[in-house]
Amino acid sequence: GRKGYLMGTDGFGRDIFRRLLVGGRMTMTVGAIAVIISSIIGILIGGISGYKGGKVDNLLMRLAEIVYSIPFLPFCIILSSIPGNRISETQRLILIMVILGLLSWPGIARLVRGSVLAEREQEFVTAARALGVKEFGIIFRHILPNIVTVIIVNATLDFATCMLTESTLSYLGFGVTYPRPTWGNMLNGANNSTVIKNFWWRWLFPAIFLAITCICINIVGDTLRDVMDPKSDRDK
Repeated sequence: GRKGYLMGTDGFGRDIFRRLLVGGRMTMTVGAIAVIISSIIGILIGGISGYKGGKVDNLLMRLAEIVYSIPFLPFCIILSSIPGNRISETQRLILIMVILGLLSWPGIARLVRGSVLAEREQEFVTAARALGVKEFGIIFRHILPNIVTVIIVNATLDFATCMLTESTLSYLGFGVTYPRPTWGNMLNGANNSTVIKNFWWRWLFPAIFLAITCICINIVGDTLRDVMDPKSDRDK
């Protein structure tokens, strides 16, 4: 609470506002890269599953159901805590992004599969087959551009979810640790009754920033869904 600082200081005299900016960049980077990883995996599996059908579809969807049935947060905590102190902070950060990406792809895979099932019967796909275009070319050069809006909207909504998951892991002490700031570990540093009662700015501002950012991202995702959906009301 030293004077001259917009949002006060923490227990070590560090500027809360500056740490919020740096921590927000870290939290959003983790969320963005995790979404990119999950989207790539989901598009590949969902596209192949929806186009191939039959046994391939059953196998890939059963795999997606297995991954989807894994308790997400406990499994993330277990995987991120296994290396312990044997890896550096940067390696831990990369590990968290990879774990989040590998565990959050089933949702987008199902969405892409459903969209590909609807698109594969269209005339342009039949024409591409007649011209001898390979299956992967049909999936990723002809069908995928027609469903990219659905993918963008879903990735936007998943972005906020990955940010919350990273913040939860950091708050519980299994994510990014001090001295590198994220919104989650800033809340973890204020997790005692003395700080909550007497130094309210140390937990209030990180919580507000995290809440407002996630709400704004969800609003953007919902708006994109309304704008890009051809079946929605055009006057909206």
